[in-house]
Amino acid sequence: MVSVDSPAIQLLLGDDNPAVKYRTKTEILGQPADKVPVIEWLNASLPTDWKERKGLWATYYLTSFAESGLNAKDIPMDKERVIGFDNAFPFDEGCGDYMRLRALARLGLAEEPTVKAIIKRLSERQLPDGGFLCLHRLDKLKRIPKSCVKVNMFALLFCAECKKKGIYTDIIEPLLDYFWNHNLFYRADAPNSLILNAREGWRTIDTFYPFEVMRVGLQNIVEAFCALGYGKDSRLDGTWKLLNSRQTLEGRYLLNGTLTKSYLPKERVGKPSKWVTLYALLAEKECQSL
Repeated sequence: MVSVDSPAIQLLLGDDNPAVKYRTKTEILGQPADKVPVIEWLNASLPTDWKERKGLWATYYLTSFAESGLNAKDIPMDKERVIGFDNAFPFDEGCGDYMRLRALARLGLAEEPTVKAIIKRLSERQLPDGGFLCLHRLDKLKRIPKSCVKVNMFALLFCAECKKKGIYTDIIEPLLDYFWNHNLFYRADAPNSLILNAREGWRTIDTFYPFEVMRVGLQNIVEAFCALGYGKDSRLDGTWKLLNSRQTLEGRYLLNGTLTKSYLPKERVGKPSKWVTLYALLAEKECQSL
């Protein structure tokens, strides 16, 4: 177990990011912590009209509460609005939908009837390669397509949260096969080519945070595999090396890239990141428990 006196933990316990401090105490150190400073910090950082936002930004702001370690009771909105899936806005199995579903699991809403019904039916539209594709696209195709890696990354993060909370879903093993068959990030027909390539700092092999529908940072992918029980799997060795290459001599992890417009207070690229370090240490802790 990492020492509370280590430079990495001391970074995370700083007062300038109450969310990371709260999650470090509760999820890494197993200590009690006060969530009131987190709620105050988050409310001060969000735009005044965040509750009126719709679409993707509504999901982003919901995610900000989930990432801060809070639950649905801490969000000043009706439960139905927090869930957000109904006949007018059905679950389409897109990346934004899975991002919201992950947030709902973290917020403690997975047992709500609407959410529970969605989780129960996820495998019905799982594609032969183990992944998913937006239903509005899938239903227009006459052939069986390949799945979308953007959706699959958020489905993976959602599955990790389900595992942590003891929520059953039958999509995990086929989804893991998708990632193993792609060496996590690479094309099956071109093993040295990333499925999602971009400029340095915005690639799937970079420590990018906070995640958004186009990309998920390396640290979140590694942590998800660890939460699912595969942290010591030899197929993850190369990915661990990638993540560890972002580590400083003090055990802190550098941020390679971030959003231009972020739903959480931004950190500086090229500097030690509290969020990246948090997820890397969570991954290490989950490995130690295997």
